Amino acid sequence: MRSKIAGIVAVVVVTGAVMAFSEAAASDHVRTETLVTESAVPVAMGEVDVEFGLVYSKANDGKRGRWSNNWSRSRRDSLRMYEWQLKATMGITPDTDISLSTGWVDMYDRRMGNWVWNKEGDTSSNHGRGMDDLTVAVRQRLLDEGGLSVAYIPGLTIPTGRHTNISRERFGPGQHYWSFDQRIAATQEIEDIVVNADVGYSLPFGRSRKGYERDWGMHTDWNARDHRKSDPSERGVLDANAGVVYAEGPLRPLVELNYAHRWISRGHDSDQLHATVGSIITMDDQARVKVGYQHPVAGRNAARTRRFLLSMAYAF
Repeated sequence: MRSKIAGIVAVVVVTGAVMAFSEAAASDHVRTETLVTESAVPVAMGEVDVEFGLVYSKANDGKRGRWSNNWSRSRRDSLRMYEWQLKATMGITPDTDISLSTGWVDMYDRRMGNWVWNKEGDTSSNHGRGMDDLTVAVRQRLLDEGGLSVAYIPGLTIPTGRHTNISRERFGPGQHYWSFDQRIAATQEIEDIVVNADVGYSLPFGRSRKGYERDWGMHTDWNARDHRKSDPSERGVLDANAGVVYAEGPLRPLVELNYAHRWISRGHDSDQLHATVGSIITMDDQARVKVGYQHPVAGRNAARTRRFLLSMAYAF
């Protein structure tokens, strides 16, 4: 499987690099985008931007347990995940766009076999797959002056995906509860350089907030054997991102910092800080390829997760 992914990456990158020499004028949104950090510039009115991508993740456990605030890395990989993602964004006014995103996930977590039980009482599979949740978001630009744009991005995550249910021996990527997501994004254009920054908070509500946290490679019930009502549960996620991209030319290198703090009840909060490097390759005036690698820098109560990002975007 690794060789297949490497082959796909090589073909896409080489194709993009060859076609990129026919540089085309990019829209404002394309010019200001980064891989993870949100841009405050919306898609142009009447334009539709569709992106299909793959995120491949690998993670290592800490050596001293899941809730030990430890950040040392074990020698064994604990988590492997393929996330096929689809996102469509449409500009509805000069300063507003709306997006829908979902995907399909295939994941393996060697520890989940100890927690997902079958009907005979034996441990079940540590391999799960299924549809992801559906996210709806609106980007409203509030300021556009002197190369600076500021936008408010509210969103809703709808639990339509297959979720993990320990009692029903089911292992899936969905979060099983609703989330109200809010984000403020800012974009500053300085000649050939674009700086993006955002900060957001995801507030869970509705159904039980116990579940598998695939970004961290953990289940909130893992530290208790009887799954009592007082077990840890999700209380929200605060994240902040900042990125810089060289926005001129067909090959646009970029670097980002990505931080997230996850509040989990009973004092089991988690932190992760990642550094992301990559490039956006303009293939023509409509298509572009995005390639990146995300490396774990620091954290606590969290698996060390490395991610490889590859996607193709098309505007029409």
